[in-house]
Amino acid sequence: MMPLTHHPFNLIPRIVKTQPDSTALIFDLLISTYVRSQKPDPAAFYLDRMLRLGLNPKTRTFNNLLHLLLASHRFPEARTLFQQARGRLQLDSHSFGIMIRGLCNAGELGEASELLAQFDESGEPPNVVLHTTLIDGFCKNGDLDQAKKLFARMREIGLIPNAFTYTTMMNGHFRKGLRNDGFQLYDEMKREGIPPNLYTYNSLICECCKDGSFDLAFNLLDEMRENGVSCNVVTYNALIGGMCKQKKLRDAEKLFGGMRRDGLRPSLVTFNLLIDGYCKAGKISNALDVLAQMKATGCTPSIVTYNVLIAGFSRAGDLVGTAKAYKEMKERGLAPTKITYTILVDAFARRNDMERAFEMYQSMERAGLEVDVYTYGVLIRGLCSEGNMKDAWKLFKLMREKALKPSNVIYDMMIYGYCREGSTYRALRLLREMRGNGLVPNVASYNVSIRVLCNEGKWQEAEVLLNEMLISGHQPSESIYKVLSDAKLKCP
Repeated sequence: MMPLTHHPFNLIPRIVKTQPDSTALIFDLLISTYVRSQKPDPAAFYLDRMLRLGLNPKTRTFNNLLHLLLASHRFPEARTLFQQARGRLQLDSHSFGIMIRGLCNAGELGEASELLAQFDESGEPPNVVLHTTLIDGFCKNGDLDQAKKLFARMREIGLIPNAFTYTTMMNGHFRKGLRNDGFQLYDEMKREGIPPNLYTYNSLICECCKDGSFDLAFNLLDEMRENGVSCNVVTYNALIGGMCKQKKLRDAEKLFGGMRRDGLRPSLVTFNLLIDGYCKAGKISNALDVLAQMKATGCTPSIVTYNVLIAGFSRAGDLVGTAKAYKEMKERGLAPTKITYTILVDAFARRNDMERAFEMYQSMERAGLEVDVYTYGVLIRGLCSEGNMKDAWKLFKLMREKALKPSNVIYDMMIYGYCREGSTYRALRLLREMRGNGLVPNVASYNVSIRVLCNEGKWQEAEVLLNEMLISGHQPSESIYKVLSDAKLKCP
């Protein structure tokens, strides 16, 4: 830990000599005070000094500091502290739970599994919360098979999964797209007599809303109320978000009203969902009405709010509105993010104002923000659209120099651009490179390449591409077959 100088420590040697029984209590109070103040450095400093004096903190104090270190993204220090405390402090199941969750969040699932095994072998009774924590870690890291094994093992050692365990397993299946399996767990849970809780219902309703299964979502909402489980803001946000995604904005507004009638205060997420829904539907005036309501309730717009608005104005071709939203965002002290800049780059590129688009790109770099594949793709699309393949190629090369892999979309745009200017060789080279990188060109890339080759009398090469197209699972149109047939007749 960082060696810090704190004045209260200067008094402690004197207290150790004069009041030895009070020393541990004073240390404990100091550590707890710094933890409550969210100051991990001095808290860790005093814990280290305490241990050096042969004194042990209360388990609760140690647990709170361990939690603070992990919450402060200081995993290595938390791990070291936990290892130092093993065998010396009386650690409880909560101590192990905090560390297991920290290990899972750091992707150290093997070590988390070992820690759980050590707890189970320590003579302490098996703990449902610890097992559920590790199951959640496996699910969030995409290892559903290990989550299933641990879930099955719980019953083998006499542990009955609770509502949180079942819901964690459901979420793990939903993340993998295994919706039916997730709902089967829900049915099993009810058969076992384990009542679903708010977390369970929110998870199920959210899954239903992803694909617009609103009848099932509202059936679950009714069941939830019948079972005496009160819905919360998360429940409404899932429903409102689903409605907005399906462009059912009137229904979203009704839910927004129902939320208030239920005595729930809309959150920042609620307002952002509605604003985004209206912006994507092209109803900017409605989005601004929701923004006004948001401000009236004392809810402060976030960078996400302004990004949504800027994107909405951009899609509508309203650069004045875009500039106004951007200006208000800056006035509120919010710094533009990578998303903000990319939206602005896209807005100018769509209006064929590549000079302004590149100004935004340069501002992004000056701000120290990493330019990603999507931003490069927006710029390349704009350059290809105006036929500036020279600069498009420069950006394409720059991406590769920065170890950024071009996406299917970027390759397809470059291929289309080269074909449009008649650079068949360059287009075909990218087509081959694309396939070599495991990417599949789209129908448009194949079509335009085949047409250009046929126009140049290279029907043999066009036929090879047609066969590749079929192997890739694309179905050529009748017009492509005709173009190839006509080229063969012209060049026997």
